[in-house]
Amino acid sequence: MKVLVIENAPGAPAGLFGTWLEQARGATLHTVTPETVPDAPGDEALIVSLGSPCGAYEDIPWIHRQRRLLGGAIAAGRPVVGICFGAQLIATAIGGRATPFARRFVGWHENAEVADPVWRGPWVRWHGDNLEVPDGTEVLARDQGTVQAFQLGCALGVQFHPEADAAIVRDWATRTPGWLAENMLDPATLDRDSAANVGPGTAARHALFTEMLRRVGIAPIGIPPT
Repeated sequence: MKVLVIENAPGAPAGLFGTWLEQARGATLHTVTPETVPDAPGDEALIVSLGSPCGAYEDIPWIHRQRRLLGGAIAAGRPVVGICFGAQLIATAIGGRATPFARRFVGWHENAEVADPVWRGPWVRWHGDNLEVPDGTEVLARDQGTVQAFQLGCALGVQFHPEADAAIVRDWATRTPGWLAENMLDPATLDRDSAANVGPGTAARHALFTEMLRRVGIAPIGIPPT
């Protein structure tokens, strides 16, 4: 399975999701920067758009270009998964909206409203934007006034970060120390929370990844698509 991975920021790699795709699904990852995103979908089985410090509402050429790519893929029925900024791009590509939120969220949080326990968490959040989705979209998780996961056809987005391991989270904390203070967190507490959730949460994370792919039309190994 060939996967096009759009790494929208150097500090936001595919992480645990990329490793799982390679090891559990035998995927070959083709990682590109936002400036080298193709104009149209190719022969990949899945497109994954990752996080960024930018907002989907910003007037930046590569953001518009990537939104056109994702919108074209979705219109053609091609599986697309977005994480955080990637989810916001998908939402805006399908007629939703992303806007700056009144506060910024960091750390490990459970989702209060979920369509299935697999979405509950706790998962890492690191965002300051509100996400709205159009009518007809299934909201899979919602918490503290914003959508945290959604699906429309072959497109699925999550605002939280199931791909983030402890090292990635620590790097984000180093890059945005003010965000920690806003959430009354310190690096040591964040490290403890990561240690309590990354390794012990492996089975739940793999179940989430499997469900994410299933929902965009990629059947679990050994189970034919319906």
